[in-house]
Amino acid sequence: MIGHHVLHALHGAINNPALAASYITRRLKLPYWFRVLLGAVLPPYFNVSKMRSLYVVTYGRSGSTLLTGYLSKLPGCDLKGENYLFPLPLADADERLLAATKLNYGNRHSSASPWYGSHEFSIWRWRRDVRRAILNQLYPTRPIPKTVGFKEIRWWYRMTEKDYQAKLDWLRSIRPPGAIVFLTRDLDKTMAGAWWAEMSDDDRAEARKNLERFEGWVRDYAATHPDHSVHVTYEDFTTSSEPAQRICRMLGLRFDEGKYRETLGERYSYPSKKSD
Repeated sequence: MIGHHVLHALHGAINNPALAASYITRRLKLPYWFRVLLGAVLPPYFNVSKMRSLYVVTYGRSGSTLLTGYLSKLPGCDLKGENYLFPLPLADADERLLAATKLNYGNRHSSASPWYGSHEFSIWRWRRDVRRAILNQLYPTRPIPKTVGFKEIRWWYRMTEKDYQAKLDWLRSIRPPGAIVFLTRDLDKTMAGAWWAEMSDDDRAEARKNLERFEGWVRDYAATHPDHSVHVTYEDFTTSSEPAQRICRMLGLRFDEGKYRETLGERYSYPSKKSD
């Protein structure tokens, strides 16, 4: 009986080594560097995205869970869900540290200097540590996927246009090369349900104005950065494979009609209540 279970486990590991490695890393709590190595050497080996990070940028009730589900079916990709944009404050720290490394005051090696020790600051070391911290939160127990990332709906009200572009570029730099998929939807349908419908008329009118402004940022960024960004609409994505094909072309992947159809046949939904 035991031998049968062992043979069954070996058969599963041979057929799906990535899944087997994920199970092992969860049990053994392997260190970050080893999980990065496993992610690099395990399959898939062919038709893998040329982008090492990928982010879905959108707003709530746009169909982003469906789109993220599709992207996570692509070879080597595993995109996580929302996280309140927790990495973004680190972008401000990055900017300040970079400014500090460019200081050219003398005598910084001496405690008599007001900038004592700043000559040892390293933007390279900082960005390495930030990448490790973020990936350890997103993928704490499994091999780091070949293409990492997440989707987020809170961009539209968290920043200005200038901050928005700078933060997108910083996020892509965490694990370069990085790419963005923008998703928008007919705003009348987007705002017809969930929390949007619970807003007062004045609040909803203000939110819509901000969403329309955000959609303008999306169109401008996608038009000026076609090498690493794609803008798709929910309506187009769910009625035609052309948007999915454009995404695959940007990622350098061969489009798989089956994966696209499989995604459309699955149920993706916002939870009605928080889990305990």
